[in-house]
Amino acid sequence: MKNKKDGFSSIECIISLSIICTLIYMVSVSLYNNYFILNNNISKIEMTNIAKSNLDYIKRSIRNNNISSSYNDTEIINEYEIKKIVEESEYYYKCYKVVIEVKKNENIRRLESYVLQQ
Repeated sequence: MKNKKDGFSSIECIISLSIICTLIYMVSVSLYNNYFILNNNISKIEMTNIAKSNLDYIKRSIRNNNISSSYNDTEIINEYEIKKIVEESEYYYKCYKVVIEVKKNENIRRLESYVLQQ
């Protein structure tokens, strides 16, 4: 008579567990990297939004004749250092170059624009 064994042996269980653990490790590393990238992107998006809102404010001020000369200004909001530079163009009448730099740690966002005064 033959002895027939049904089910998994202990070696098959160990191999299947090692495969499952490897897959879980790969998924967890991937999720951690995605979390790190997401946090980094959120900071960059905030920096870009701050720079854009400051640029729009300065553009409106120049168009409404509230700013009539060149200036440099630096302010710190939360963890962001915002540097605003307005330069009057030498070659064009009532034209201003506006530069906004937002800095946090090593990251820098820089927006430049030209504005005509009305």
